[in-house]
Formats: sequence, C-alpha cells, structure tokens
Amino acid sequence: MRSASRLAGAGAALSVAALLWATAGPAAADPASAGLAGLAGLASPSVRSPIASDAFYFVMTDRYRDGAPGNDGAAGGRSVTGFDPASDAYYHGGDLAGLTGRCDLADPADDGLARIRRLGFTAVWITPPFVQRTVQGDSAAYHGYWFTDITRPDPHVGTAQEFAGFVDCAHRLGMKVFVDVVVNHTADVISYPQGSAYVPIAKAPYRTAAGRAFDPWSYTSGTRFPALSPTRSFAKTPVVDPGFAGAKAPAVLNQVVRYHNRGDIDWGSCVGRCEMDGDFAGLDDLMTEDWTVVRTLAQAYGAWITDYGIDGFRIDTAKHVDPYFFGRWLPLVQETARAAGKPDFTEFAEAWITDPAQLAELMRARSLPSVLDFGFQDAARQYVTGRATGGSLAAFFAEDDYYTTATTNAYGLTTFLGNHDMGRIGFFLATGTSATGPALLERDLLAHDLLYLTRGVPVVYYGDEVGMTGSGDGTDRNARQDMFSTQVTRWQTEQRIGSAPVGTGSSFDETSPIETHLAALAALRSSYPALATGAQITRYGSGPVYVASRIDAADRREYLVAFNTGDAAASVTVPTSTPGSAWTPLLGAPATSSDAAGRAVVSVPPRSSVVLRAAQQLPQPAAPSVRVVARADAITGSYRLTATVPGADPSTVTFAVRRPGGAWTAVGSDDARPFRVYVPAVAGARGRVQVAAVVRDSAGQVATSAPVAATLTPFE
Repeated sequence: MRSASRLAGAGAALSVAALLWATAGPAAADPASAGLAGLAGLASPSVRSPIASDAFYFVMTDRYRDGAPGNDGAAGGRSVTGFDPASDAYYHGGDLAGLTGRCDLADPADDGLARIRRLGFTAVWITPPFVQRTVQGDSAAYHGYWFTDITRPDPHVGTAQEFAGFVDCAHRLGMKVFVDVVVNHTADVISYPQGSAYVPIAKAPYRTAAGRAFDPWSYTSGTRFPALSPTRSFAKTPVVDPGFAGAKAPAVLNQVVRYHNRGDIDWGSCVGRCEMDGDFAGLDDLMTEDWTVVRTLAQAYGAWITDYGIDGFRIDTAKHVDPYFFGRWLPLVQETARAAGKPDFTEFAEAWITDPAQLAELMRARSLPSVLDFGFQDAARQYVTGRATGGSLAAFFAEDDYYTTATTNAYGLTTFLGNHDMGRIGFFLATGTSATGPALLERDLLAHDLLYLTRGVPVVYYGDEVGMTGSGDGTDRNARQDMFSTQVTRWQTEQRIGSAPVGTGSSFDETSPIETHLAALAALRSSYPALATGAQITRYGSGPVYVASRIDAADRREYLVAFNTGDAAASVTVPTSTPGSAWTPLLGAPATSSDAAGRAVVSVPPRSSVVLRAAQQLPQPAAPSVRVVARADAITGSYRLTATVPGADPSTVTFAVRRPGGAWTAVGSDDARPFRVYVPAVAGARGRVQVAAVVRDSAGQVATSAPVAATLTPFE
C-alpha cells in the first residue's frame, strides 16, 4: 500500500489539498447543507495542455546531421576534443547547423528541420545544448547531460547565432522548440578524499558553518538558507578536480557548498532520500533546497526563453530533486516566459515510473504540469508485442483519472514508444516477437498508430521513423545511432524494420514506409482534431483488440479508433454514443453502421488499426442528472470522488469541494466514464467538507448533484 504521507506537505500546487483528508467508507448526504450557489458556474470542459495537439520529434543533436564540420574538433585526440565518429561513446559531429538545414519546405533535399516538418511534426525536442565537460572517464558528453556552463551553447553543437537561427527556422516552419534541461546535477568536477560511497543523512547530518545540525528541507518555504562550510557542513569534503576551478557558469555553481556532497547513489540499496541528495552516476548533485540554487537555475534557463524565444523545457531526472523544488522554480520560469510573451510556455518532466498512480502522485507532489508517460510506453510495448491483451490496455487507460486535477490530466502527458535511455521500439519488437519482414513492419506501424491515436502528446525518437533497432542490449549507447553517414561499423550492418541496413549511406537517402505512415498519421490528426484532443472513452478491450471513442466536442461528432495486435482479423461489437449512424473509414477497415441502441460492428485487419467517423452528430441528450459518491482510495490514500450520470452521452463532470457555507472550489473535470477525481491527503487537515459534482452534457445542458458531507479523519 502506498501511504498518504508520501504526499504530505509536498503538493503545493493543489489549492484544495489542504481541505481534504480521506475517510474510509462512503459519505452520507447532508440535507442541512444543500446550498449549491456558484456550483453550476464551475461546469467547464476538461483541460487541455498548450501542447495537446502537437507531435514531437526528439532528436540527439550530435547524431542527426553535421552541417558545420569546423566545430568537430578533430585535432588533439578524442580524450581532449571528445570527437571520434567511429566510437559510439564520443561526439560524431552533428550540430545545430545540420539540424536546421536550409529551412526550405519546398526542397525535398533539405534534411534539416524542413524534413522533420514534412513528416508532420509540430515540435522538436533537442538534447541539452549547453557547454559540457567534454570527456569524463571513457566517453564524451555528446548527449548533453554533463553541463558546466548553462549560459551558452557547447561549441560542438554550434554558436549562439546558430542556436538563434535554429529557433527562428523552427518557428517559421510552424514548429515549437523544446530544450532538455537538467536541474538535478552538473558535470562531475567534485571529488571526495573519503571516497564516493554514499553516506546517509542519519549517519552524518548537514551542519551549518557554525556546526549546528540542520535539515535542508526545513528551508524550502522561503529564501533563507544557512551559511555552509566546505570542511564542516557535509558528509564528504568536496574538492574540485584540477583544471575545473571556475569552469561552471553561472559562477554560483562553482561554489562547492551549493551541492549535497554525500557520495554516489547506491542503486542496489537506495530508497527515498538518497535518490534526491546522492550523486547520480557520480555527477555533482545540486543543493536544490538552497534558494540561491533555485534562483540561479531559474535565471540561467530563463535567459534561453528571453534571448531565443524557445517554447518549453523537458526536465531531466525530475524525481531526483527535493519534493519542493519545482513548486519554487517553475513559477519563476513561468514569470520569465510571460514577460517574454510566451504565456503557453510548457514543461514536461522525466520520472521513470510506470505505475500510473505512483507517477501521478509524484507529478502532483512536485507541482509538475506534465511528465513523460512511462506507463504508456510499458503498456503499449506489452500490447503490440502480444504479451498483453486489449483488456490490459483498457485497464491502463482506466487509471488516467489519477492525473486529473483542476489544471492537469492525462491528455497533457507526453507519450512515447522508446528513447535514448531504454532503447527503441524497433528493438522491443524485433526481440519481443517472432515477427519478421512485413509482419514486423506491421507491428511497428501498429505501435505508432497507438501512439498517435490515443490520448497524450506523441513523441517520436529520432531514427524510429527509418526503422532503427539497436544492437547489443538495445539501450543507451546502442540506441543513439547516426542519421547521417555513420562510421560505427555495427550500425552499418544493423537490421532495420522496413528497409535494408544503411551501410555507409545516410538515413536521409531513401524514404522509409514508417516515415510515410507517420506523415499520414500526422495529417489525419490535423484534419480531425478529435483524434488528438478529443475525450477518449474505452469501448472494448479483450483478447487482441482495443477500441475507444474520441469525441469532437465542438462538432458533436464521435470517432472510433480500434487496434488489433493479433495475427488474424477480428470483428467486435462495441457500444457508441451515436445510434443509427453510418460510420466512414478514415484509416483502414470497411465502413460500418450503428444500430438503434448505438451498437456497431468494427472489423480490424491483423496487426493493424482502423479509424471510423460517425456520419451523424451526437443525438440531443435528455436533461442530465448527476450523483456524487466520496470514498477513501486504498491504493493512494487519497479521497476518490465518483459521479454517476445516466445515459450514454459523452458528458463532462466537474468535481468541487467546500467548507460548509463557503465557496465551491473546482478540483478537476473528467470527460470519460467512470467520472472520477482523486484529491490527495495533507497532514493536519481536520473538520468537515462538502463535495459535489456538476455535469455538462454534449449539448451544453448543466445539472448539479446534491452535496455530500465528509468528516476529515486521517486515512490509515
């Protein structure tokens, strides 16, 4: 069981959290408090992120295209320059100039951003472009996660002028630019005479310069932080490596007292605090509790918004900072973005957690607006390899309600099939199934159908569009291939999906069937926005088949998306909200129709997907009604509010709470049955609250529930 205390004190972004603590069992109606003034006015659509309609291309800049060979640094040997294109562990020469290209959509030979835009992508996410410690150990910082200076681009990737040109080109092509940022650590330039073994805080507490023991978490609500001493304050004595004194920028980051200095995380034994104050793979772990560090990182990264006009951040290793950091740092970033004319500036964070309840819990507790959906990756991989059923996929999407708050939900999660750490979807398919040739390609296309046609913001890892797989274990270095002509010999012979091994040629030389399919999926989402942002309602999940409706609220139109991971065609009968309608195929499958009860037979070819559009609009619903129930959730220790709405209309329910006699506060809107939200518990809350729900149906009719009373007692 996950304890409610994991959220205590950490959910600063949730204004209602201080109002509620879960009670075991159902709560009873409170006839003495039936006042619903102001509740109906809270009815609202389910929120959508500013990036909800986008499709992202995630690219490792060093491995895309070399547009300026002069910055490769070939003279001096790889231990100095970091450049060795024949090794998977060093720089290969890809840069901003190569990624930008000529910025000419009309030129089919332009392999830069114009190519990415022609594939239908509306946003590009690049690995960190900042100045790096070029070489650490037996590899180089080609990936960008070992920064020393976050105020300017690394010379390997280009100049400030080239970065500005890259952003300008992307914007001219109608693409957003997201930059990968690191707030947990810097490059490893600090060593410890006592060795690198982690020392727990219980064994060696932090001490002020005067010698007083203290907990950094006690200083996360303001701007004060104790003065520290390099020799008296830490479990280890920090010593800067020779040649790196003053190497970091901003200058504050050169002060060793701005780091935790506890030694390396021991992944075999680490649980809890050590994940947040230990050195991640030896990298210098920032004292993110220190307001000076918070402000410095906000100002330095904020300058990339002000100076270049970028559109968002992907945040690395988000679960490895203290729980309070983002509640302090993100408002500063957003303030900078608004001042720069970027009110829709967006962030999404990395937290490698596959369980939706746990991932949502961390997202709420750390005030994160969105996260990479590792749960989707796991569920999609299991499904398309045939290791999980459509029922498993339905069960996964049923947990989307954990993400629903007044400002967030699952539609804003960034979804993906593979990445630069875990490996590529091609590798999972090639090693996780017996499929070969055309059947393997079909499963790859099916995986991308699932990515593009279900809720969330799709992210495609560069190279997946040409069928790259990966060698060895398929992860990390083995999944960071070159798009331009590669000198890594095993990548020249690596098996690809849908095409032959690349040899010494370039991946830009021919069009892959996966590329063609991705462009078609992007065009489909663009033509029918409901496939990107419409409410998703599971209709069927069993055996190899999963079916969902996507609802166009503006046009009052229903779409069916269906997937079949089996090796035989399948036909299933599914309920819809559009009775007596013809259904036109937009992708795959023959047309169908729904009967007077709304039932439709959907046929799906093997290892394939279909999309159907209802010819008729949703019928005019009867006047709605809604009833709300409140229960303690044993999984999360939070308060679960559930609403019952009769009928099949794709309505939206907004949940609200109040102190008796006070104003109602919306806590989230859900647009898919079962209608639910989860309100986290917060330590110290007591007394009585009322909960209620307001339903807004597809025709705009509104109804409110009777209020339900709950006594606030700690959940055990």
